[in-house]
Amino acid sequence: MASAETAQAPGICIIMAGGRGTRFWPLSRSGRPKQLLPLVGDNSLLRQTCDRLVPLVGAERVLVITSAGLVDTVRAELPELPPLNVVGEPCGRNTAPCAVLGMGLAARIDPAAPVALLPADHHIPDIDTFQVQLGQAFARAADRSTVVTLGIRPDRPETGYGYLKAAVDADHEGFHRGEAFVEKPDLATAEQYLAGGRHFWNGGIFVWNPEWFATMAHRHLADVAGRMAAPIASFGTDSFAAALDEAYVSCPADSIDYAVMEKLPEFEVLPAAFSWTDLGSWDAWGALAPLLTAGNRGAGDVVAIAADDNIVRVQDKLVALVGVEGLVIVDTPDALLVCRQADAQRIKDVIARLEEDGRQDLL
Repeated sequence: MASAETAQAPGICIIMAGGRGTRFWPLSRSGRPKQLLPLVGDNSLLRQTCDRLVPLVGAERVLVITSAGLVDTVRAELPELPPLNVVGEPCGRNTAPCAVLGMGLAARIDPAAPVALLPADHHIPDIDTFQVQLGQAFARAADRSTVVTLGIRPDRPETGYGYLKAAVDADHEGFHRGEAFVEKPDLATAEQYLAGGRHFWNGGIFVWNPEWFATMAHRHLADVAGRMAAPIASFGTDSFAAALDEAYVSCPADSIDYAVMEKLPEFEVLPAAFSWTDLGSWDAWGALAPLLTAGNRGAGDVVAIAADDNIVRVQDKLVALVGVEGLVIVDTPDALLVCRQADAQRIKDVIARLEEDGRQDLL
């Protein structure tokens, strides 16, 4: 639960939950993507995300932007949210249109409130610390033209994340001046970032002053902002759905990182004091999964003979591992995945092949 100091923080939270979770195939499917799966613990990642936010701001100040086909499922998953607060995008257009739409809808709830944009699929077990720091970010963004990023201090030279470069020294409230958003580096560069101490992982958690977001959106996303004006204005009316369809049909696709964040004249970094995992692929899940026999991790009945460092997720059958290492093995009733952990990011190529072959039953 939120502490007395941070309870009822005057912010609004937008959970971006429209992704397909393709790198968690074959478990993650379009009808039930990874954010709706209980990958860590008994509840879905989306349920866990909402549970971190509602005690801080209240259910009526949490919005979820998801895909249109998942609206009913999300509403059932999060029944405490007002039904209007779960909004379905007619089609995927990356995160920039989602952010512009969400920020506009947040302004309909409270035009002066700072707004947090958050992914739906992170694992953050330190709930109290997260809530305290999100409350600090809200307070910071409430009274100045800024955006606060919660930077994750790296513990390894990770090449799969974007980074934030920040000034070495923090101010008296613990905030660093942000200097640059940095693309995913090669290994040598990531090692330099780790050693230098000035770079944080970009966890994709942004807390905006609403007026500053509007300024930046009209500067860098004028087309998107113009298209979203009609659905934002009609939110809560019978014309909202049609306006949203029209806005998205030809809306350009772009990420909020590329379109806005990398072009910001300034931003602030609050180093995260909570543990954080981006559940982006099976190898990330494996790092959190229970230890099985002989150094393997995952869930299932496993016999390992001269086999270690494998990630396994199976049900209702025995998996015998003989002389193999570094594999990912995921079994579902209609599909079996076997790949090297080093190739876990290439699962998206399987999705592309299935789409080419018209295998909608497996997507």
